Amino acid sequence: MNKHKMLGLLLDVLDELRLIKGGRGENPLYSVISSYEEAVRNLEKDEFTENPIKNSPRVYLEIYSDYDHPLLQKMDYAQRQLNFFIVAGTRK
Repeated sequence: MNKHKMLGLLLDVLDELRLIKGGRGENPLYSVISSYEEAVRNLEKDEFTENPIKNSPRVYLEIYSDYDHPLLQKMDYAQRQLNFFIVAGTRK
C-alpha cells in the first residue's frame, strides 16, 4: 500500500471513530483517536519508529465490547497495513 492510500485509510478510520465518539456523547475513545492522529502526523512526516495504532481494535473492544461493529475490521486492516508499511519501508 502506498503512502497516499495508507493516509486515506487512517483518515477514514479516524473519521468513523470521531462519529462514534460524537454519537455517544462521551470521550472514552480518546486514546484510540489520539493514536490514529499520531499515525497520520507520523505518516505525513515519514517519521515512524513504531506503529502507534497497534492493538487499537483490542482497546476499542475493551471500551465498548461491540464485536460486531464493522469498524473493527477496518481498524484491524489499518493496523496490519501500517505495520507492513513501517517494516517494509514503503514511502511512495
